[in-house]
Amino acid sequence: MENQEERLLKLKERLSEIINLRAVFALLQWDEEVNMPPGGAESRGQQLKLIAEMIHKLETAPLLGDDLVYFIDKQEDLTPDDRAMIQEAMYDYQRSVKISEQWVGKFAQAKSKAYHAWVEARSKSDFSLFRTSLETIINLCRERAELLGYIDSPYDALLEDFERGIDTKLLDKLFHELEIEQSKIYQTILQQGIEKSVFEGKSWNTEKQWEITLRLLNAIGFDFNSGRQDRSVHPFTTNFDIYDVRITTRLNSDYLFSGIFSSLHEGGHALYEQGFRKEDRGTWLAQAPSLGIHESQSRFWENIVGRSYPFCKFLLPILKEYFPSELEGITPEIIYKEVNRVFPNYIRVEADECSYNLHIILRYRIEKDLIEGKLSVSEIPECWNDLFKSLFGYLPPNDTYGCLQDIHWAHGSIGYFPSYTLGNLFSAQITEKMKSTLDVSEFITQGNFIPIRDWLKEHIYNVGRRQCARDIVKNICGSDISHQPYITYLKHKYGEIYKINW
Repeated sequence: MENQEERLLKLKERLSEIINLRAVFALLQWDEEVNMPPGGAESRGQQLKLIAEMIHKLETAPLLGDDLVYFIDKQEDLTPDDRAMIQEAMYDYQRSVKISEQWVGKFAQAKSKAYHAWVEARSKSDFSLFRTSLETIINLCRERAELLGYIDSPYDALLEDFERGIDTKLLDKLFHELEIEQSKIYQTILQQGIEKSVFEGKSWNTEKQWEITLRLLNAIGFDFNSGRQDRSVHPFTTNFDIYDVRITTRLNSDYLFSGIFSSLHEGGHALYEQGFRKEDRGTWLAQAPSLGIHESQSRFWENIVGRSYPFCKFLLPILKEYFPSELEGITPEIIYKEVNRVFPNYIRVEADECSYNLHIILRYRIEKDLIEGKLSVSEIPECWNDLFKSLFGYLPPNDTYGCLQDIHWAHGSIGYFPSYTLGNLFSAQITEKMKSTLDVSEFITQGNFIPIRDWLKEHIYNVGRRQCARDIVKNICGSDISHQPYITYLKHKYGEIYKINW
C-alpha cells in the first residue's frame, strides 16, 4: 500500500500531465494563428476538439478527485506550497466536473471555426459572415454559465474564469464611476482641439520596425532563449512552459509606434510567464491568479513605462538608428506628445489611456447583455454603434473598425474584456507603491529595466497562484481595488502634457 508521500507524488504527476496537454493545445492554437495555411482550418478544429476532450478527461478523472479530497483533509501535513497547490487544483476540479466532455469538444471546435469566420468577416467588414459562428459561441457560453451556476448574473459564472473574486455588482459600480471621471478627462482634452500628428503621411519600413521591437523586448528583459516573437492578425501571448513563452505583434507601415507598443504590451505578459519561480515550473502554482493581474503587467510596460517621458528619451536614439532622415529634428518631447496624443480613435488596441477604458466598458455592456439574453447577436453592430456614439461622440466608419476589431469573441473569451480595465487600475496602484521604493524614472532614462523587473518578480511573479489578484494588490498597496489611483495618474500626466489644471 502506497504511503502519503508516494500518493502526493503520483497526484503531482497527474496534474503535470494536464499542464503538458494544455501546452499541446496552446501550441496548436498558436500555430493556427501564426503559421497554419487557411486550408487547414477544418482539420485543426478536429485536432483541437480531440485534445480539449483529452484534457477534460484528465481534469475530471474520479481518481484525481479522490486524491484531492484526501489531501484537502490532510492539509496540516503538507508544506505551504503543496497546500496552496492542492487548494487551487481542487478549485479547478470542482468547476471542471460541472462541464461535460461533449461540451468541451463542441466549444473547442466552435472556437476554431469562429476564428476563421472572424478573420474573413473582419477583412471584408461584413459582420454577417461572423454572425452564425458567434451565435454558436454565445449559446455555448450560456450553457457553460448554467452548468457552473451563479447567484445574480450568468455573466458572473464566465467572469470567474478570468477574474476570480470579482462579480458584475462590483464591476457595474466601478465602471460607472470610472466612466464619469474618464469621460470628463477625455472630453476636456478633445475640446482643446485635435493637433495633427507630425508623423502623419510618413511610411515606415516594417522590417526595421521589427528589429526595433526585438531590441526593446531584449532591453526590458524578455529572454529570447526561452521565448520568441512572431506576427499575427491580433497580437497575443501564449506559453507552453516558463522556458517557452511566445508573443506576437502587429506592424503598421503607416504608423511607427503600433508595433512598438504591441510588443511592449505582449512583452509585459511574457515577463510574467517567464518570471515564475523555477521550482514552480510545470505545477499549478506557475500561473497567474487572474487575467486582471496579468494585464496589469502588460499595461504597465506598454503605458506607464513605454509612454513615459523617460522612455521616450531612451527610445529616440534607437529609432534614429533605423530612421535617421524620417526623424530628423524630432526630440523626445515630440515623441512623448505623439505617443500620448488624445484624438478620436475607433480602435481599442491603439486608443490613448484617457479613452481606453471607455472601449472596455462598451464591450463589457454588450457581452453581459448577450449572456443575460437582453441582446441578440444580430443586434450587435447597431448596439455597438449606439454605445460608441454615446461614449465617444462619433461613429466607427464600418464593422472592421467597430464590432469586428477584436478576436476575443471568436476565441470564446466572454468575460475577458473587464480584465484590461482591471489591469489598468491594478497597474496604477502597484506603480504608486513601486515608486516609493525605486527611482523608476531614473532607471527608465538609463534604459536599466532590470531593477523594475526584479521588483515585479519579487512582489507579483513569484507569488504565482498562491494568492488571488485582489489579495496580491492589497498586500502590495495596503488597499483594495480602486479607480482613484488611475484617475490621479491620468490627471497628473495629461494635465502636464495638455497644460490643464484639473
